[in-house]
Amino acid sequence: MRGKLSTLKEMEYDNFSTWKRHAPWIIRVAVALVLFIASGILLLIAFSLTNKIENTELAGMAFGSFIIFGFGLFFFITSFGKMRLAWRAFCRSKGRYTKSEKVIFSERAELARAQVAAAQLAGDLFDGTWKPQNPPWDVVMGQSEQTLCAANANYARFYGSDVTYSQSSGFLMGHPTLVAVGVLAMAMGNKARRTQADALAKEQWREQQEVLAVVTNHRVLCRRHDGTWLSFYFSGAISMDIDSTTGTMIVQFPDTQPLMLGGTGGLYAAVAAVWALRGQQGLEGHPGLAYLRSLEQDQNA
Repeated sequence: MRGKLSTLKEMEYDNFSTWKRHAPWIIRVAVALVLFIASGILLLIAFSLTNKIENTELAGMAFGSFIIFGFGLFFFITSFGKMRLAWRAFCRSKGRYTKSEKVIFSERAELARAQVAAAQLAGDLFDGTWKPQNPPWDVVMGQSEQTLCAANANYARFYGSDVTYSQSSGFLMGHPTLVAVGVLAMAMGNKARRTQADALAKEQWREQQEVLAVVTNHRVLCRRHDGTWLSFYFSGAISMDIDSTTGTMIVQFPDTQPLMLGGTGGLYAAVAAVWALRGQQGLEGHPGLAYLRSLEQDQNA
């Protein structure tokens, strides 16, 4: 995940102008050259005054020269990282991608397709032209419940967990120094395990996986990897945060952990939830679906 975030941050350079991409390393190199020249000039002046000034003054000038050179070296070295970012942006503009960049572009293309499909679903629901689909055979539908669509979705739940960990303890004998080292080692080990346990226990998005999401006019059903079906009724939600630009929907319930759905199934569920709870007014006014409405307008233009 950290590598992916780093790649995403690097790819922000694609949105910059040519000058903004190259200015960071050009400025650093220019500053480095100025400092190198200043360092050399100061050192030459010091050597030229060897017989005219005291040794302490000469040493001070030489030391100042090395300090200036050190700052110049710092700016010069840090310019390589900025050069690399500019170079990668140039390579991407020519269609040459790294493995991680290809994964991100593939995910973006999949999201774009999902957004177009969700925009089409929203348009069909708004116009009343949608047609119910047959649900999977292992799903039992309720009265007046109809299946809108089914698609894969990125699924996660937000909650904490009870984590136990073992503490090291023991009776140490021997030289006082060895005993002190042993006690310190046990204390450090216990602290590390406690810190790890606290990190695992804190509330976070868990169970992250791809599921089959069956979207109906009443709920979204998710089939997890273990084959378990979970049902989330739109009418039971107390909060719904939708962002169609990223393709995610976060729903909170009064009696269970928050649900996050992303991808095609998540966008379908978001559209269906807004339609089921707010009708046509929700489809044409919900801020979370603004990007889908813009896509539909572009298609109709």
